[in-house]
Amino acid sequence: MNKNFLFSLFGKSPQTQEEHNLLIDKIYSLKKHTNLIIYDNVDIFLHKRRQTIPLMIYDEYRALFLFEIKEWSYEDLKNASLIKIQKAKQAQNTLSYTIMHEAVTNKLDEIIHNSDVPIHNYLLMTHLSSYEYQNLDDSLKKILLKEKIIFNDLDADAILNKLQKEPQNQNSYGSPQKIVGSLLTQYTLVDKDNELFLANTEQKAFIDAPLENFTNIQAAPKSGLSSTLLLKAIFEILKNPSLKITIIKPTKLAKDILHRQFLEIIEHAIIEFDILSVSILTPDEIDIKKNSALGNIIMCDDGMLMQEEFIAHLKSLQAKHKIVLTNDTADKVTFSFKESYLLKEKDILFYETNPHAKALQLIAQLLKQKDSKELLIVSNSDNRTKLVDDLKFFIEEEVKAFDSSVSLTFQELETLKLATYTDLNELIYNDAILLDIDEATNHELEYAINHAQESVHILYAEDSQNLQQLKEIYASK
Repeated sequence: MNKNFLFSLFGKSPQTQEEHNLLIDKIYSLKKHTNLIIYDNVDIFLHKRRQTIPLMIYDEYRALFLFEIKEWSYEDLKNASLIKIQKAKQAQNTLSYTIMHEAVTNKLDEIIHNSDVPIHNYLLMTHLSSYEYQNLDDSLKKILLKEKIIFNDLDADAILNKLQKEPQNQNSYGSPQKIVGSLLTQYTLVDKDNELFLANTEQKAFIDAPLENFTNIQAAPKSGLSSTLLLKAIFEILKNPSLKITIIKPTKLAKDILHRQFLEIIEHAIIEFDILSVSILTPDEIDIKKNSALGNIIMCDDGMLMQEEFIAHLKSLQAKHKIVLTNDTADKVTFSFKESYLLKEKDILFYETNPHAKALQLIAQLLKQKDSKELLIVSNSDNRTKLVDDLKFFIEEEVKAFDSSVSLTFQELETLKLATYTDLNELIYNDAILLDIDEATNHELEYAINHAQESVHILYAEDSQNLQQLKEIYASK
């Protein structure tokens, strides 16, 4: 119903946030025993338009439920006259859910070219019980249909039973990633293979939260942190187009990969967005003596791989900029991303051997079972050059030294990669062979090991402190 029209018709009840939250909590409790996807107070962005949806539920076999939240009490409704009701009937074509319908169907049509996904309309009555409803005028009940109302005294089971009366389709209307991911730009991660993922609870909490002057995110390896930072940046600018945001990545390659992902999110979302409002830079591209080029919000991703002096400088900018750092062990944790998309089990193997000769043997052995692009060899610069030269005669695969300071345009990521420990940010690999571990920092070693999907082979000629530390952490895994 036309919200402004009916509020002036019946008057607006004083909002009781506790009652509102209680009913929303009942709705969310349905997720414990169902596959329902539930969001409240979310925005759909399409081109220049922004439409708020008070409550949305997606059931893969019943499709979409859209809810208007009404605060009308029994006192507001009990004395409604027939004339007022007739006026309300005439105003039905201005129901606010028709505006929500348009936003949903238009976005689905433009992104997945399917606007035929069923939409069921419901009212969430935060101040009206099912008992009070029985005493309303019958003519009012013709507008406020009982079967389409979630009353404030319904328990979770009764709410679920009401929703499940909608017809169930034999086939899925589409995965949540496809349907909800097409609607909610701010919660849809697009990975490097252009696959869609919905932000999990941890990621969504950060995306929704207002930023403080300083935010420190602790994130597990492969937790979707970089993609979440992008979504946060996009969402902040969609809400306030005057903002400028700077995202900092350790290397030029990592910057280019993230920028490509940024453009893919914008393209998928079909939103009016000034891409120049987000700058992605490396520390080398930032003059720490001149901060004028930095945005209102600065997000530093994988800061543990950057110089301590540079991180200290970023922290000093809190008076004029909002700063987001990731995995900074020196500061209190603001948000934690504990959920990781890495495989839980992987082999971590130690070899006391001639590292160079063993590396050649392992590479040849692994290439019999795996695609070359899945394999990463990490060493110092000199040994990388020697391995490149020897591998040209030892295997049939194309071999090139990898350099993260070179732009993505000139990189070949689908081949065997031989890199140094400073090159690893944003690289994707299943198996890693590590040499020269004593020349790497603890953060670099941790990054190299944790981002491997299946196996890590650590080669060493003699014992060392770094080796002992690695064995203490990983030898029993």
